[in-house]
Amino acid sequence: MKKQIVFIEYFPTIHGYKVAKGLRKSGRYETVLISFNKVDRKFFGTGYDKIINLEVSQKINFKNLFFFIRKMFSKEWSKFFAEIKSLNPYIVQVNNLDLLTRLSLFLIDAKVPKIYYAYDILAFYRKKFSMRENFLKKIEKYYFKKMDGILHKGPREELTLLDYPVNVPDLALLPGCLEDWTYVPKKKNMKEIHLAVAGPPLESDYYINPFKNIIREITFQKIHLHIYGKSLLNNKYFLKEEKNNSYFHYHDKVSPDELNKEISNYHYGLVSDFFNKLINPLWLKTSIGNKMYNYLEAGLPIIMTNDLQAMADIVKKHKIGICIDYKDIKELKNILKGIDYEKLQKNIKVAQKELNISNLIKDLESFYEKVAEIKTKYR
Repeated sequence: MKKQIVFIEYFPTIHGYKVAKGLRKSGRYETVLISFNKVDRKFFGTGYDKIINLEVSQKINFKNLFFFIRKMFSKEWSKFFAEIKSLNPYIVQVNNLDLLTRLSLFLIDAKVPKIYYAYDILAFYRKKFSMRENFLKKIEKYYFKKMDGILHKGPREELTLLDYPVNVPDLALLPGCLEDWTYVPKKKNMKEIHLAVAGPPLESDYYINPFKNIIREITFQKIHLHIYGKSLLNNKYFLKEEKNNSYFHYHDKVSPDELNKEISNYHYGLVSDFFNKLINPLWLKTSIGNKMYNYLEAGLPIIMTNDLQAMADIVKKHKIGICIDYKDIKELKNILKGIDYEKLQKNIKVAQKELNISNLIKDLESFYEKVAEIKTKYR
């Protein structure tokens, strides 16, 4: 009989999808997604055996409050919670701190092992004080203390950087490469260099310089720059920049299962986050994003900022790209000329196998067993 793994995610995540698909592929598990946001069932249905979904906005205003109360007395609401109560989980894995996610845990039998997947650790995130984030950090601390196990995607030692001890089993689980989305590095014409950014333009108060400056500095060297995803703040600016700059390519967002295929035709994947002193140094030290794995899956060597230390360490360890500082952007073309590109591609092929999600699932299965065994022992 298959063991049921239940994922509770307010926003369905790509990393959760990859883990679910890896578990499902093993043939030993039934994967279930519980979500309170809009779910693309056609896409996420290829990773989860069952999806239990109730769309509820958590923004606090009169309109949403009226909608929420009305929904509480609807058949849809009753069906949603009945479906949750009917589950028989081996493990429940939750990655959000929001109210509905917390409430849904009360519907799961207390005897079922519950794991908190710390997708981003708020305690490391920023220096600025925020009442909302301060409250969520208290919930995060409660999860770290009271859950039966902790998953996190940063370095193995990152939980020791918290200002309180975590005394439950933990596992550092990297995003990994999904076999279905992985492409062997292709032979490339190097006359013109094309860089890919798997995501929208980077816009934040935490960056040293606006991304507009990085675009100009890269394209001035006659390097093509491809951005996937539209800006929420300055869309008109980037549309105008594309019109006037033949080296800047401003693409629409592409679905996760198609993105890697498209960017596999370019030369490098770019992570160009250069931060100012507003950001918490612990976040820089521990953060690992999915973007790097998009590039690895697409067979692209990676141009990585030194500021993101955990990701830079992975690039250096596997020798799958170069790590740069902000000052290097202006000399990027000269730097790339001195690189043995074919050697990087060979290293990419090796890393794709080593960091395949199927290999990571073996560690996850052992972790699940350990958490379940401890939970059973102390019932």
